[in-house]
Amino acid sequence: MSENTPGSSPADRPTRAINGLDTSTGSQQAPAHDAPAAQTAGRVTAARDAGRRFSRVSEEQWGYDPAEVDDFLDRVDAVLLTTSGDLRSAPGVSSRQVRERVFDRVQGGYDSAPVDARLDELEDQLADHERDAFIHEHGPQRWEEHLELLGQTLLGRLNRPHGERFRQPSQRKQLGYSVADVDVLCDRLTEHFRSDEDLDPSLVRKAVFRQAQGQRCYEEQQVDAFLDRAVELILALR
Repeated sequence: MSENTPGSSPADRPTRAINGLDTSTGSQQAPAHDAPAAQTAGRVTAARDAGRRFSRVSEEQWGYDPAEVDDFLDRVDAVLLTTSGDLRSAPGVSSRQVRERVFDRVQGGYDSAPVDARLDELEDQLADHERDAFIHEHGPQRWEEHLELLGQTLLGRLNRPHGERFRQPSQRKQLGYSVADVDVLCDRLTEHFRSDEDLDPSLVRKAVFRQAQGQRCYEEQQVDAFLDRAVELILALR
């Protein structure tokens, strides 16, 4: 995201490695979906109680609209309470939709930092559910194929030369993300994906890019879409 925006292997690796990207996951067994309802409800209730009392900014400052935040989190929690199968069937509450959720800003609203932290937790939880549901329905082999395809797509762009990884804005004076800043992050992602290191999704979630113009910038929308897919892969590989 832009900092001016309010709130932003080696060749001998296993065969499931994609140009050095190991897509193997920690468990290859189809997950169980018969956890006691009380246990699930307890976890969600605890999360809800811990996450509803967000601090507010002062009346002169701008924060997230409390009504929008509470309504969205209520819907997510309701799905987590009642859905034990494929969460992709529940509109508006997939991990991607949590990641992409944007709230209006009002004076005296919720402080964005704790809200964003809660959304990150929910995204992680939903991503785990979605992975388990996919493996349960389609099997681990199909999941491996999904990760391989996603990894190839991301590495295809990461392997491009500096300054050529993303489009530049169509209008010369249009602002975009600094090419230098975005390329630094892309280099770090490439290094992590080709190593055995666990990658923290906050590396991408909290990325901040300076704004630039002309040939010194990338189109923001395309960069954001790529970073969303990068987070998706990072969560899937855990």
